[in-house]
Order: sequence, then C-alpha cells, then structure tokens
Amino acid sequence: MIASLPALGGSYILIFRLTDKVEAVVGRLGSVTFNPAIYYYCGSALGRGGLRGRLGHHFKYPQKPHWHVDYLQPYRDLLEVLYLSNGEKLECEFSQYLARQPSAFIPVKGFGTSDCLKGCVSHLIGFDEKQHTEILRKFTLAWDLKRLHIR
Repeated sequence: MIASLPALGGSYILIFRLTDKVEAVVGRLGSVTFNPAIYYYCGSALGRGGLRGRLGHHFKYPQKPHWHVDYLQPYRDLLEVLYLSNGEKLECEFSQYLARQPSAFIPVKGFGTSDCLKGCVSHLIGFDEKQHTEILRKFTLAWDLKRLHIR
C-alpha cells in the first residue's frame, strides 16, 4: 500500500475513527479528551521521501511520537487517506475548509499547528459519524484529491 504512494511532496488528510472516548497526553498540549467521532487530520509532506515517507510514518506505530497525531495512533481506526502530490503545502487551506463545514467541531485548539503561519485554530477537525460521507464527498470534489482506502 505504501509503495503505491508518490515520493513527491504534497499535502494529505488522515481520516480516522475513534470509537471510544480517549484521554491522551499530546505533547505540549497536555492532557486532552477526544470523544468518539470521525477525525480529519490535515498535514503536508514536503521533505525527504515526500508523501510516501510521511504517510509511511503515520501507518506504523511510532516508538517516540513526533507529531501531535502520533499520540492518537494507538486508539485510532485509520479509514482512508486523501492526498494531493503537487508539491504545495495546503494543510491550512484543507483544515480551514473543513472547519467551515456546518457540522465540524474543533476537538483541541492548536492540534497540529506548531508551524502554522495562517492562523489555523487546529489541523484536526472532527465530525459526527453521520456527517462523514457527505463531508468526504464535498471535500474530495472541491479539491480533486486522490484517495487511498484503508478499510
């Protein structure tokens, strides 16, 4: 599955489900509670290895968490990855678009925004399970993203 991803730079969204309430210590954000929902984590991969390298990291359990989303790895059910291999950093545009959706909620302010220069509240956006299919349809149409189905 990883081999099918481009080694080019681009932006991505991890879509995952938390089926139970999770209390996790997330780096400098401290102790955070996540409710059961579908979550979209927006990121970019412009460094060495591009999308293949970054998403390869997100697909395995990290020995030492590096990014905020790594702290949720033990609890999440990864459903799908959306990506665009155009060499651009679009994680802010993605997260801002998702946050504007009527059913969106921000579970944690500052999640994934350590290097954000566009004033994003969070790069992790949550949705009720019932809203996920419609949000996914609208989002992939708006951005013409490629999809990698996990489940």
